[in-house]
Amino acid sequence: MNASQNPATYDSTGRANAPEIRTSAAHRWPRMLVTFAATYYLLSALTLPFVNKIWLGEIPLLALFQLPKSVLKSVVHPPLLSAMGFLGLSYGSASPDYGATHGWAMAIMVTLPALLIVGLLLMPRQLLQRRTLVVVILVCAGIDAVVTLWFDSVSHFKLYNASYF
Repeated sequence: MNASQNPATYDSTGRANAPEIRTSAAHRWPRMLVTFAATYYLLSALTLPFVNKIWLGEIPLLALFQLPKSVLKSVVHPPLLSAMGFLGLSYGSASPDYGATHGWAMAIMVTLPALLIVGLLLMPRQLLQRRTLVVVILVCAGIDAVVTLWFDSVSHFKLYNASYF
């Protein structure tokens, strides 16, 4: 095998060294993405139970961590309402339709970002620690999903009922 085909390098004694690990930003994006997303998921889950405790005027400060999820739900919910009407499942009034699709919109809201990140992690052919990165995302997203769905079911402070669009 010639040297251009062999990924290993050899030292002066003829022993093989480990192949070089590329550390450019193009090769670090999976780890940076997972670090950012896992941090967001954990901060979101940790602050949610205390969201109604710290206010700055009319703004609950800890609710700001929930804003990306709330915006995503407000994007997902209208197509679900339209689908109910299209499929003939509508109750004929907005309120019961909204209540019937709320759980589905919440489920999409908590799973879609994590699934998109996992899909991105599965794209590169050679990704070091792919399994670890996928597990970290799924565990952190799972913790956030459980806390988010629990909070939505027991709290009177409805963060995810806003419509931004």
